[in-house]
Amino acid sequence: MDLDGKNQRRIVSGVASSILLNFDFSDERIYWVDKHTGIIYRSSVRGEHRQKLYSSDKHISGFAVDWIWNALYWTSSEKGRIKRMDSNGKNERTLVRHLNQPSSIAIDPTKRFLFWLSGGMTPSIQRSDVMGHTKMTLIKGSQQLKALSVDLRDKRLFWIQFSLQGESTIASSDYNGKALHFIDQPLQSDLLGLAVFLEHVYYTESTSRAIKHVNKYTGGEALDVRVKQMAKVPIDIKVVHPDLQPMADSATPFPGCDEQSGNCINVCSNSVERGVCKCNKGFALSKQGSYCEDVNECAHWNHGCSLGCENIPGSYFCTCPKGYALLPDKKNCREIIPCRDNATECGHGCLATEEGPVCVCPKGSVLKEDGQACTGCSSADRGGCSQLCIPVSPTRWQCDCLPGYQLHHDGKRCFASGPPPYLLVASLVGVHRINVNGTEGQTLVDEPRGAIVSLDYDLKFNHVYFASTSKKAIERVHLNGGFRQGLITDGPDSNSALAVDWINRKMYWTVTSQSTVVSSTLDGFNMTTIASSGLDKPTSIAVHPLEKKLFWADIGSQPMVERCSLDGTDRAVIANTNLVAPSGLTVDFTDGRLFWCDETRVETCSLDGSDRWVLLENHVGRPFDLAVFEDKLWMLDRDQRQLISVHKRTGRELQHLHSNLVLPTAVVMVHPLAKPGLGLYNKTVGVTSFPDKTFIMPSNTTDMDSDFEGRKFTDKMVSDQDNCYLAGSCSPKAKCHLIAGSPVCSCLEGFTGDGHLCVEMHITPSLATTSRPGNSMESCPSTHESYCLYQGVCFYFPEVESYACNCVAGYMGERCQFSDLEWWELQQAEVEKQRNVVVASCMVLLVCLLSVSACVIYCYGTRRLFCKENSVENFCETSDVCKGVLENAKDGIPQVYPTEDSNPKASVFPPTSCPRRAVCPSCSSETGDNPSEEVDTWSKRNQAYECSMVSTVAMETNQKPHQSTSQSQDPITPTQLPCVESTASITV
Repeated sequence: MDLDGKNQRRIVSGVASSILLNFDFSDERIYWVDKHTGIIYRSSVRGEHRQKLYSSDKHISGFAVDWIWNALYWTSSEKGRIKRMDSNGKNERTLVRHLNQPSSIAIDPTKRFLFWLSGGMTPSIQRSDVMGHTKMTLIKGSQQLKALSVDLRDKRLFWIQFSLQGESTIASSDYNGKALHFIDQPLQSDLLGLAVFLEHVYYTESTSRAIKHVNKYTGGEALDVRVKQMAKVPIDIKVVHPDLQPMADSATPFPGCDEQSGNCINVCSNSVERGVCKCNKGFALSKQGSYCEDVNECAHWNHGCSLGCENIPGSYFCTCPKGYALLPDKKNCREIIPCRDNATECGHGCLATEEGPVCVCPKGSVLKEDGQACTGCSSADRGGCSQLCIPVSPTRWQCDCLPGYQLHHDGKRCFASGPPPYLLVASLVGVHRINVNGTEGQTLVDEPRGAIVSLDYDLKFNHVYFASTSKKAIERVHLNGGFRQGLITDGPDSNSALAVDWINRKMYWTVTSQSTVVSSTLDGFNMTTIASSGLDKPTSIAVHPLEKKLFWADIGSQPMVERCSLDGTDRAVIANTNLVAPSGLTVDFTDGRLFWCDETRVETCSLDGSDRWVLLENHVGRPFDLAVFEDKLWMLDRDQRQLISVHKRTGRELQHLHSNLVLPTAVVMVHPLAKPGLGLYNKTVGVTSFPDKTFIMPSNTTDMDSDFEGRKFTDKMVSDQDNCYLAGSCSPKAKCHLIAGSPVCSCLEGFTGDGHLCVEMHITPSLATTSRPGNSMESCPSTHESYCLYQGVCFYFPEVESYACNCVAGYMGERCQFSDLEWWELQQAEVEKQRNVVVASCMVLLVCLLSVSACVIYCYGTRRLFCKENSVENFCETSDVCKGVLENAKDGIPQVYPTEDSNPKASVFPPTSCPRRAVCPSCSSETGDNPSEEVDTWSKRNQAYECSMVSTVAMETNQKPHQSTSQSQDPITPTQLPCVESTASITV
């Protein structure tokens, strides 16, 4: 059936009710396995030429087809094996043995990887090469795993997992088991098939007999592919398309091959079964056949250069000696001659061509617009200067740098002082820190359930702001990680972009679905619509707080790039021609230019829209977002999932820094100078004029931003209290001195360097004898940037023409190439010591807690027993009968209290003398009865109530005399009760 559920038709009939399915698109064949009989079949896509290929394994649990090398792979769950045979049914053999219930095998022939699920007590996902070697476990857990599938487009694995509580999830990871992503979906645990195509995951459901699909990036509600219920339960599912079975992957090289020189069809580093390595143009296969070597075209004399040739990796270019220049064909050289007859007034000579004389300029200069004179500072490359070009004479100039930057020893390039810069990259699964050399650092934000579409950061308080489509919210987190704080809810959508104004303390974002540009404070308050009229689909956004301008891109029916003031006024169109879908707006604050991406191009222009030109085209796939700093422009290539850098003016020096990013969406540079103006803001400025350019320089005023937390470095930018400001490039570990009115940098005690770069060093004795710290040491040139390994710092000693490395802790050697084992052992010992201290402290604390608890329990029990015994003794200390009463009360015999019948208001014995014998000791002799028997009778019948009743009646007796003092005499005390012969009655 089609992907919309229509045009359903039967291809092959008479197959079993439980099968595994696959296909070969180029061969136009389908393959299936009868799981009950263990027979492997194949036929044409039209159902013809049905053929039985294999029939000796009744426990097949997974099936895959290698369409490049025409092979079949399957797993045997009972035997724990993975087998392989040719697609014609021959050369069957076992690749991997002793597996734990393998199932659901999948293959990426372009990478030569096999993937499969492993069952047992600890389910896992495992991987090996197609020969069964280099087996490794990618993911391990306690959840049940099912239906493994490969996404060849994004180089990711997709599977379904079920928790012990019955919750189901569609999960994915890269080929190394990292960058996990989860989509919660209610699924059944039986008869599941899974397939991935473009942006969707397709799966089958046995209960509803339906085929559904869901977005593999954002998840959401699953939709039915076919509205009408299928006649039979769908078991397995495959999407058939040529993109799902590419013949080669030209984007990613294989192990053992150079990344720039060529891509191997097979694993070329395998010595047992060496494959075939296909090299790019300009490279040739080595004699061993395991890697590609550069071809020196200049040595073969077929390069076509007339006078000079220079070889570069993969290519070459022609050169000319001094006094000659290349013709437009870039091959032939011609002598530079004076311009004749004054037809052309060239300052540096002419070059005779068929079209007439053409002016020639020296290296580093280009012709002016009149085509006659050459200049350096007014040229596009500014005479080769990185930032400032200062004319010295009509034909000479010198380079300088903006405050906070240092001039390289080559006299042209400028590099930022202070901490090393790094990049923040947002992707489908979170925000990651990546160094400028491509190495990955920490993960700042984990977002496995939704894409982060945009991010920016605030220099003042080191907060990262990002927009998440899963929550439709804008959040922030500290640069060092920690608690995520929600700021804006129900705001951004899938195409929204975010920009932070670090000076005016605001943030701006676009809402594509509502065609608006919105702003708020950095705490999420005072939301205001900046622009809405005339907008269609605004996406990317950038802010220039110093110029008080806001830029955004619109990808609607009339694509354009616009700008306005920070309050939404003074709108103007920057570019509206030759645009398709502009995105990735970023501002170069040093050059005052705007950059953006558009499909396969990268363009740039001035802030007012003038001087627009294409920097790159068809060289970096499909760039999506940009970041600019110093002389570099970093870009994210969404198709190849790479981080790339080029020179921001020439578009050359292309470098692939980081690959295998999971749907990258945004990139931003982090450095104090990447967000300028905190120290310069609200200051009186002086203006220094240069040819065709005006630069703003700080004047001698005091700093108004004294409470800024991050001023440790930016103070160097704006600290201009004396002429030391002109030094500008002193290291934070250096001090500026004025010597004869000129600023000189010198390193502080304990540090060494040239004053512009100071580090704490432990120089070997040989170097210490030949160098003088602070005077004879320089930073290494760009050609030796990678001389020191493992982030070591390179230094150059001109006196001895030697290089040295300052290694980071844990490494040693001339180039920091060796691990300092002693240091590592000390570190491990220190960690072990800290762990032992923590364990011992916990044990002592636990013993103390147990001791305190035991003491509390013992004291509580002792006090309770003492109080009970003391109360009984106080109550019955004057009466032997009361002890008997209590003893009888324990036997459960109820007690009553007597009154005298002859007196209706007779007194009851008070509780202080509860036994009758103590109240009337002479009754037995006067009445002639046996009062002890009477008491015993009462005791046997009424003991349980005696004490409480006595207390109650005694209180009533004490109250009654006060109520009738005029009618009766004083109350009778217990010792004054008369002995009267009368019949006693009992009141209960």
